[in-house]
Amino acid sequence: MPTPTYADAVRYMRRQPRINTSALADGLGIRWSLALGYLQRMEQAGIVGAIDDHGWWPVSRPQGPPAVRKAAAAQPATPPQGPGPKPEKPQEAPAAATPPGQSGNEDQQKLLEKLRDAARVLMAERENMQKLRDACRLLIAEREAWKRHALAAEARMLTEEAYEMDRHRFDELRRVLARELHPDYAPANCADLPLREALFKSIWPKVEQIERKGRAG
Repeated sequence: MPTPTYADAVRYMRRQPRINTSALADGLGIRWSLALGYLQRMEQAGIVGAIDDHGWWPVSRPQGPPAVRKAAAAQPATPPQGPGPKPEKPQEAPAAATPPGQSGNEDQQKLLEKLRDAARVLMAERENMQKLRDACRLLIAEREAWKRHALAAEARMLTEEAYEMDRHRFDELRRVLARELHPDYAPANCADLPLREALFKSIWPKVEQIERKGRAG
């Protein structure tokens, strides 16, 4: 959609009793700075009056054709016929309002500068807010990464604890098998010594094989 032009802004402004920068920007859907530039051009062209202390520009209304006003002023009044009261002296037209002085122009310029400063501050605050949003997103991403690291470390720790527990149980079982089957631990005059030796030679290599796999794995 094309950006509304200065002529569009003038047409929109003519329908309002008064106008300010925010109303023009919202009405046309344009940036605040562009609306301010349009209003300043209108003020220089005399389409709107000088801005007041509250940030409003009065809208100047076009008056009737000059030729009609001059003809009405040039038509002489008909003197009364016959005796009668003396006609009253026509009232003098009120003097035209004097244009604002130098002090008024200075006040207007100061107010415009304040509005421009406020616009710059607003833009800077918007940029700061965007930077804060980006920083928050980064912190959230870092927090999620640390959470994943913590969960992985906890899983490793639990795995190591389970491995140590299994290792301890295996060592206990190994010692029991050694006491019960090793020939050196057999009591004197043991009748089943040959059977113990046969069982030990059959089982103990398997026990050592399991131990080696546990250390490698």
